[in-house]
Amino acid sequence: MTLPIVLLGVVAGVIVAGAVTIRQLVDRLHTLEQQAITDALTGAFNRRHFTACLQMAIERRTRFGEPVCLVLFDVDRFKAINDSLGHPAGDAVLKGLVVLARRSIRTLDLLFRTGGEEFALLLPGTRADGALELAEQLRALVAAWRPVDGLSISISVGVSELRRGQSSPDWIGDADRALYDAKRAGRNRVAGAAPRTSSAKQVAV
Repeated sequence: MTLPIVLLGVVAGVIVAGAVTIRQLVDRLHTLEQQAITDALTGAFNRRHFTACLQMAIERRTRFGEPVCLVLFDVDRFKAINDSLGHPAGDAVLKGLVVLARRSIRTLDLLFRTGGEEFALLLPGTRADGALELAEQLRALVAAWRPVDGLSISISVGVSELRRGQSSPDWIGDADRALYDAKRAGRNRVAGAAPRTSSAKQVAV
């Protein structure tokens, strides 16, 4: 069921029941909208919203020439955390990681959970050098963090600045290749995609 249909159902129910004020109706609609774009576990935006925001960023790049960077990161060897400490510990790591990431970004930056232990940052108005700097700050912050019983974790990060005329899949592909370059280099790394190739430069630890 799509969100508009759900919202129409809420409105119809309220009209029939006559049980709430307009203000309460607005609050309910806002809550539903937020639930539709938010990851339930971590509170980050979800993949559905990620897809929509990528397209908006591309449109702004095309229309206004506004630079924007995509940062993909995931927790290194996350399966080992779940296997050794259990899924509650893994969930705690993911929730804590979102808190840490939000400390590293601006209010206009957007944080998404795109998969199990996979996350993305969308950085409007940011060139590649600024995104690499932010990504390295986040990597270092996570490396110094001890989320559960002294557990040490790390993240690998890929960065890509959107090129004019680039499609959403190609942009994600550039950032994803940079992320795997970081992993191949030993994990706990930041790698930036080269402007027009899949090669990457690495920020060594």
